Amino acid sequence: MTTCPARYDTPVRPGPTSLAPVLPRGFIAVVVAPAAAVTLALAPGCGSSRAGDVAPQVVPASDRPAAIPVSVPRLDGPGDVTVGRPGARPTLVNLWASWCGPCREEMPTVQRFARANPGVRVVGIAIDDTPEAARAFAGEVGVSYPLGVDADDAMGPTYGVTGLPTTFLLDPQGRLASTWSGPVTVPDLEALVASLEAGS
Repeated sequence: MTTCPARYDTPVRPGPTSLAPVLPRGFIAVVVAPAAAVTLALAPGCGSSRAGDVAPQVVPASDRPAAIPVSVPRLDGPGDVTVGRPGARPTLVNLWASWCGPCREEMPTVQRFARANPGVRVVGIAIDDTPEAARAFAGEVGVSYPLGVDADDAMGPTYGVTGLPTTFLLDPQGRLASTWSGPVTVPDLEALVASLEAGS
């Protein structure tokens, strides 16, 4: 995956997109819905875009593709962080990097959401970052939810990530319900989860 700050020149408008997991070569990827809110191959959130410009959207349950399980080393302790498997709660996966300005602005928002919504499993995964830099920034924010570091870039190719920050919402069955490109707000996230619960 191409990295973000000076390496991207044009920001993508923030908001929900329809990126289903990217399947291995030789398979046909499932497109969940039209991606009218995003121009691919450009980095969301690396310019002056604001969150909240587009209403959150959740894919109907019958149309959700199964997420591909990905495990990465934990940033905040031993072991791995795994996403993409069924669980008791919805899972919010936030992809970020310590060098990404909008990611740095967004992370306190994700932390506030995580504290206020214990019914949602929140996971943060640092992309194209060093464990040292990512851990230092997360420590500044005081992140309490599980963190991982994707040093091998497993998330980018698997989930079709085009830039940072990017946030995925998975339903309890491990299916991809929504993809948000660009910075999010707490109301954005709460609206996504409410929509998921209403239509699950």
